[in-house]
Amino acid sequence: MLALPRAACSESLLDAGSIDFTIMSPDGRISLGRGRYTIHRENQAIVLHGESRYNTGEYDIETDTLAPGLSLPILQKFDHLFYAGDGSLVRAAHADLTDASASCMEGPSRIEKAREINFPSNTWAGASVLIPIQQFLQSGGMGDLDLHVFNCTSKPEVFSVTVSVATRPAGWPYSPAGAVQVNVKPHFGWFDVFIAPFIPRLSAWFDPGTGWEFEGVAIARYYRGPQILIVRNENEPSRVLIPADRSAGHGADGHSAPASARDN
Repeated sequence: MLALPRAACSESLLDAGSIDFTIMSPDGRISLGRGRYTIHRENQAIVLHGESRYNTGEYDIETDTLAPGLSLPILQKFDHLFYAGDGSLVRAAHADLTDASASCMEGPSRIEKAREINFPSNTWAGASVLIPIQQFLQSGGMGDLDLHVFNCTSKPEVFSVTVSVATRPAGWPYSPAGAVQVNVKPHFGWFDVFIAPFIPRLSAWFDPGTGWEFEGVAIARYYRGPQILIVRNENEPSRVLIPADRSAGHGADGHSAPASARDN
């Protein structure tokens, strides 16, 4: 694959200040809610804070704490809390890479499963995983990028994943139309052949024309949770949701592509 073009001005996600987004149904037809990520510095730490508010009253709060690194920051702590419409905590994910601890909580019983994990040096979690993906694209997007990602399944886990530029992208129906799709594939060893068909796909889109700014991501809200489409939504007229003509309803790979949506 030829190297992807590098934009003259390449800005990191961590320089964005804040990112507003719309939460859509997987097909892009229904607005489910809105959210915002803010990035700020506290003493020597970089804090990525996200709030997702759903029309149902449910909401999620994510906090990723990172330390400055040589080429990329280093994830130190990750917390993701999920609340019901009445404000009660229904699930939680926590990882502290500084002391090798992690825990997961799910359900009204609030039973917490905790364990020690020897986190690999390139471990990411939640929205922070977009940081190395963006740098990968800004560096040319050649070959594959191997990462480790923390997540709560039935217990705290770290998964090996491969990030690659899609050779048969499903297509991005919003502005900008030229956004590049990357796919994130987890690895389960020899279980891949059995598990792969049941694992929700994670895809993200970046704009090569603006230094590979993040545009959106298709992801499961949580493990075995509903699939959602997160679409970046800025105030600039050229960056608001502008649905493209997707009359065919499918992308180049034969899978359903997100349909048109309104910026409510």
